[in-house]
Amino acid sequence: MRFCPQCGEERLRPDDLSLRDLLAQFLKNTSSIDGKLVRSWRTLLTRPGRLTAAHIGGERRWTMNPVTLFFLANAVFVAMQSVTGVNVLSSPLSSHLHSQDWSAFAQSLIGQRLVERNLTLEAYAPVFDRMALFNAKALIILMALAFAPLPAVIFRGRHLPAGAHIVFALHLYAFVLLVLSVSVLLAEADILLGGQGLSSGAVDNVLSILNLLACGAYIYFAIPKVYSANGWLNWASAIVMTFVMAFLFVGYRFVIFLITFYTT
Repeated sequence: MRFCPQCGEERLRPDDLSLRDLLAQFLKNTSSIDGKLVRSWRTLLTRPGRLTAAHIGGERRWTMNPVTLFFLANAVFVAMQSVTGVNVLSSPLSSHLHSQDWSAFAQSLIGQRLVERNLTLEAYAPVFDRMALFNAKALIILMALAFAPLPAVIFRGRHLPAGAHIVFALHLYAFVLLVLSVSVLLAEADILLGGQGLSSGAVDNVLSILNLLACGAYIYFAIPKVYSANGWLNWASAIVMTFVMAFLFVGYRFVIFLITFYTT
């Protein structure tokens, strides 16, 4: 018999523990149209908020754990950056020193560091840039965790547990990472067509606006499903959350600068 009459489990075959079988099972579970991964991705992209509401409501058999989903989206984003060489969330030391709002502060810190260690800027910059790139890719979850208190404050009257807002933030930022992955591909396509990619102010601005609109739309359509808010509260909450999210991206660059500075 193929299945056990007591527990219903499929009986093991002689080759069930082979490397080939393990790989086949992995591909089946992740690529099947009924698999958790595909269903979770599809729901995340086409029905904003549904995945979060399902997880909060206890429908978890068909959904992927939000932490796992977030890190998979992060892996996709990192892979896109690695393949294309386009880096969205990290800035080189030269940018921190001359192009950011905190450039004067950065110049003071870096100047003191160079004097203390008897280093030249030319020697320190490559070390900083490599570590900043790694930190920017590895610590994206900090943005999601920093965002989570915002819906908790806005919808405190819903009396949801803290974990519900964290799930909402993780799903939102999983969506954000997928949107950014598409932006990376578009920037690379512009380079292949003879453009400058994100080095072009026009391309950077257009992609930034499109990213912001996409994320704002996700938040707007997700709020009614997760927090049962409609009308003016939905609009106002979506606008506030979208702008805070944009602010967090700027703040993230500053945090990455500080973390990289104090670890190099």
